[in-house]
Formats: sequence, structure tokens, C-alpha cells
Amino acid sequence: HHYQVLRMTTKARRVIQELFNAFVDNPRLLPPQYRDLAAHEGIARATADYIAGMTDRYSMKEHRRLFSVGEY
Repeated sequence: HHYQVLRMTTKARRVIQELFNAFVDNPRLLPPQYRDLAAHEGIARATADYIAGMTDRYSMKEHRRLFSVGEY
């Protein structure tokens, strides 16, 4: 229950939720193999599988790429 752990947990949840919503709202943001998976398994399952396979560093990079203002 350390405050720094709670802060990081809150940030991580926000990043994952925002990535999930972005990919579900716009499946064209997903890599082709996950768009193909979405056609068979549904967009929510394909998005969840894509995010589940991300490392922490990659998920933060994707989040910055999608949500940061400015060039990336």
C-alpha cells in the first residue's frame, strides 16, 4: 500500500484502458495479424491479446505514440 506503488498501479491501469479503448474504437491502429484475428474472434479479444503481449516499455511507447501531442 505504498503511495509510489499505488501511483504506478493507477498509471498502468490508465495506460492499458486508454490503449484498449483506442484500438477497439479504431481497429486500423492494430497490426494486420490482430485485425485478422478480430475478424474471427472479435475486436475486444484481438485487442486484449495484442495488449497482453506488450511489454511495459512497449505499452508506454504505444501510448505516447497514440496520445502525445507532437511528433513521435
